[in-house]
Amino acid sequence: MNIIESWFVQAMQFIWTYLVPHGASREDLLSFTITSLINAAKGYFWFMLIGIVIFAIYIRKGDQKMSVWAALKHLFPAKIYTHRSFKVDMTWLPLNYVLSFTAYGALALGAGLVQLWLVDKFGPSTLQVPAGAFAVVLQIVFTLLGADIARFAWHYQAHHVPFFWEFHKGHHSVEVLHPLFIRTHPVDQIIRLTYMNVGGGVIGGGMMYLAGVNASALAVTAFIFLRAFLGSIQRFEHSHIPFSFGKTLNNIFYPPYFHPFHHSARPEHRNVNLGRPCGLIIWDKLFGTLHVPKPGEFENIIFGSSLEELGDNNPHRTVWRFITNPFIGAAKTFERRKDSSPIEVPDSAVL
Repeated sequence: MNIIESWFVQAMQFIWTYLVPHGASREDLLSFTITSLINAAKGYFWFMLIGIVIFAIYIRKGDQKMSVWAALKHLFPAKIYTHRSFKVDMTWLPLNYVLSFTAYGALALGAGLVQLWLVDKFGPSTLQVPAGAFAVVLQIVFTLLGADIARFAWHYQAHHVPFFWEFHKGHHSVEVLHPLFIRTHPVDQIIRLTYMNVGGGVIGGGMMYLAGVNASALAVTAFIFLRAFLGSIQRFEHSHIPFSFGKTLNNIFYPPYFHPFHHSARPEHRNVNLGRPCGLIIWDKLFGTLHVPKPGEFENIIFGSSLEELGDNNPHRTVWRFITNPFIGAAKTFERRKDSSPIEVPDSAVL
């Protein structure tokens, strides 16, 4: 067994130790499933707890009294959870959990594997960071940075290349936002995961190699735990609850309350705020896609892919249309490209 295979096995053992309850056998899939559900419930618990605090401090209006019941009604309004759009989202919830865990598990491993491969092919870097807490932190930072760059590249492509937009559009056709899950077309999901895992792994692993940071199995487990923590904050990105990091940090890290404008159907909000909450905001600044909300603007958002495609005109009102329409639309992008080719003008027509 070479060093890469050995490290991979060690990393998987670290992951298993923390995911599976103590004493559970590897064949005990039921315990694994229950643990996964408990971890998901923890995320919703933190959304509820943080949301109640935000409600108590910022959202109450007039003489409305503070109570847990009033906060819960505001956090989970019936009009969202009874909306047709929400029901379509829930169809994809199980698939989303499976793909999400696969994505972040692969991302956590990817940067370390790339770093080990580079060492195997080109030898150790001239720089060397001693093993320890600082090296673990650097591996996590490089992995997150690599994933952040790769994800922004995917998102920019999804919005500016018509073929890819057809598959991404279903994510924007939702007419209500909620913290449970916003549907994503499987093709769009696969493209995004490819960008994040391959791009993030190569960029993150490359930075690890150049900085002399050796892959650590402990960093893989820490990365997954950090992702769970960040996930609790990122639930607010698809929510009607405004979550801000404060004026100073909002200029560095992408605050969750910027993201709902990305889902706005209004023309002035089209293709804005492509970054990921908790990621760096610099990418949107560099590409001119940053939209900083104005006071009172949050309450006036209309969600959807466009103002012309709402309600009965929504091309993804049903699960079937959500699955099939993107393939039809993507095929038509090639027809439009062919039709828009330059028209040859005969020489005799030139004055």
